[in-house]
Amino acid sequence: MEHDLWMSDTLITFRNFELPRFEVVERKCTGHPDTLADGISESISRELCRIYMEEFGEIMHHNVDKVLIIGGRAEPRFGGGRVLEPPAIVVGGRATSVRSSMSEVIRDAATSYLRGAVRNLNEFVVEPRTREGAPELRSLIGRGANDTSIGSGFAPLRPLESMVLEIDSMIEGMKGVGEDRKIMAVRFDDRVRVVVAAAAISRYIFSMDDYIEMKSRIRETIQSAYDVEVDVNAADHDSSIFLTVTGTSAEMGDDGATGRGNRANGLITPMRPMTMEAVAGKNPVNHVGKIYNVIAQRAAEEISGLDGVHEVYVTLVSRIGSPLDKPLMKALSIAGSERAAYEAESILDDWLGRADRLVDEFVSGRIRMF
Repeated sequence: MEHDLWMSDTLITFRNFELPRFEVVERKCTGHPDTLADGISESISRELCRIYMEEFGEIMHHNVDKVLIIGGRAEPRFGGGRVLEPPAIVVGGRATSVRSSMSEVIRDAATSYLRGAVRNLNEFVVEPRTREGAPELRSLIGRGANDTSIGSGFAPLRPLESMVLEIDSMIEGMKGVGEDRKIMAVRFDDRVRVVVAAAAISRYIFSMDDYIEMKSRIRETIQSAYDVEVDVNAADHDSSIFLTVTGTSAEMGDDGATGRGNRANGLITPMRPMTMEAVAGKNPVNHVGKIYNVIAQRAAEEISGLDGVHEVYVTLVSRIGSPLDKPLMKALSIAGSERAAYEAESILDDWLGRADRLVDEFVSGRIRMF
């Protein structure tokens, strides 16, 4: 039975822990176009933060969370192939001007990220289209929340969620497998099925036999660790297979956009509380769409370690212009003992008070965004 408890200004709901009969968990891996868009957004934000500190002594207003990747055209073939038209990366959003060319800053940051994320993607076009932000929003830097927004987090991960992250690590770097992978796992009672989409890199795949062997290797690797059913590249038929020149479907098969992929814990979990906020690319000083999601996740992880707590959900709602440590609403949903209430609220308040100390972690890239 659920029941509520108000602790000063925090609503805490206590509930029984019960694993649902079915779960759905997804991860879009490093080279998926949506994840690439997230990475480009965050890379540009971090570089802007560095330049702002050099030029102004503080991080200025910016939100470059509107990156669109428009897929190109390619002609893969066993043992080789070519890119006919490179993908285009359109960078929108708002950013305070710097002394150097903003377009050059954006191109350099996007190029650096893409070359590190997809080792065989050498051709692409970056189109910067950022503009200055509105004066009323620029004025909120250092004064209050940049938006009225929602942050959510939960902990601990359930076995299916942990499995999806582990499968990604198991496949990463496997011979012939590109960076563009997607993992979907579904559980109904005790039965688990995993569907993997994995781009094959044509220069390492010389025949259909090589391609089939790559798929078998992925399947066998997963099933050696987990008792699950596995489908790999389920859309394959006849000569139509997931073969790419570069290792990402952005070369022809798919487009990408910031915020359409993983949440801040690296997963897409529709059975759990999650927001539609794009975390990547928002400024780390006062954009609560970024800060509150990370704070909610970290607070949840710490609270889940308390005695008697089986599971916790954290929800934060900001009010534009208000101090970051004074949210419009903060709520906890705890599966576990009511004895944890006081300490759980204290942990959440402590994390809210640490927002300014997270800035360095955001800028250095030490905080997971996607």
